[in-house]
Amino acid sequence: MKIIADANIWYGLGQEEDLYKLVKSEPICPTFPNIHELSKSENLIDKEDLSRGAIRMLFKFKENVIYEPPFIHLAKLHQEYYYDVEKEIGHWLNFTSKFAKGHSIDPDKKDEFRDQIEEMRKNLTEVSDLFNEEAEKIRERITSKKAHKKLDTYQITGGFLNFCVEKSTKGKCNLDDFEMGNAELLVKTLDYFFKTLEISQMKVQANDWYDFAILAYVQPGDKYWTREKRWINLIKEAGCGDYLYEEKTAFM
Repeated sequence: MKIIADANIWYGLGQEEDLYKLVKSEPICPTFPNIHELSKSENLIDKEDLSRGAIRMLFKFKENVIYEPPFIHLAKLHQEYYYDVEKEIGHWLNFTSKFAKGHSIDPDKKDEFRDQIEEMRKNLTEVSDLFNEEAEKIRERITSKKAHKKLDTYQITGGFLNFCVEKSTKGKCNLDDFEMGNAELLVKTLDYFFKTLEISQMKVQANDWYDFAILAYVQPGDKYWTREKRWINLIKEAGCGDYLYEEKTAFM
């Protein structure tokens, strides 16, 4: 079993010493989205101690780290694929290592750093807007929300995940004949997420891309740790509540 945690959990571990002491022996795995999100945040400038605490926690659990991006990890569950960690994210790892040891962003580069973050957020927002617009078009055609919610759309959801895998591996991998049960949490939650978009006023938000992609690391028998009520509710409503890691178990 492994425990996959979102970025807010790492922030929490960095701030809550008692919580860390209780879970320090748990198989919590830092992941590519954790590294990326924590190293591409305005908190590195505005809340330096908060960021440093979270990043230091990543290193405390470094023996469990999963370096591959989520859809490359998903691809590797199905077929062989080589991911060169040093080439692809060595610079990020070097940056986080230095920051954890007390380094700060060069004052002369802070504006450039903020611009990079804003550009990244802009890109995610643009993709979110496209999905929201498409969901609105579908919503206008729905005659029965109840019937729409019961539609079997796993093939469509699987097609989207296959697109993500092909894009991430530059066409070298796909999910043909992949046993979707090996990614049950991701498939069922994402499928439910899309349906909810189509029958309600819920909108895709920029950070949702991190939140759903990280589910690709969770396989049957694993746990997902988050404090985000929105995703806790979506996961439970998708019928996957058993995958949730409940903090109260750490205090037993």
